[in-house]
Amino acid sequence: MAKSILIVEDQRLLARTLSSALREAGYEASTVRSAEQAEKRIFSGSGFDLVILDNRLPKADGLSVLQELRKREAETKVILMTAYDSSGVREKAHSLGVDGYVKKPFDLGWMLSYVQELLSEDCVEDEQAKALTPQGRG
Repeated sequence: MAKSILIVEDQRLLARTLSSALREAGYEASTVRSAEQAEKRIFSGSGFDLVILDNRLPKADGLSVLQELRKREAETKVILMTAYDSSGVREKAHSLGVDGYVKKPFDLGWMLSYVQELLSEDCVEDEQAKALTPQGRG
């Protein structure tokens, strides 16, 4: 089953480009353009494996979405993207449990590798958990 990724980005060209590249790499990718839309999709039970989240969004920032996500859902991986890097944003993101922090602009090939690396950690953890679970005991 393909890993599911939500891209939260208000710049249409970047959202479209990233979504297309992720789909070509074999992921299920969908996009939304605001924090409000992101929270509706995330908390509707869609079950995303990864959220790629822009920090500067209309009416709210990505850090507030990350904070709400961590309150309700600790399992989903999150990459925070920003064109306005600062130590304050980095520190806040890391204190909220972000899995990745990316400064824009970024190389698309590098981002695809980064996504693959983050999501493959899930596969390794799943395999380790299966190895520790006795056969036939769920």
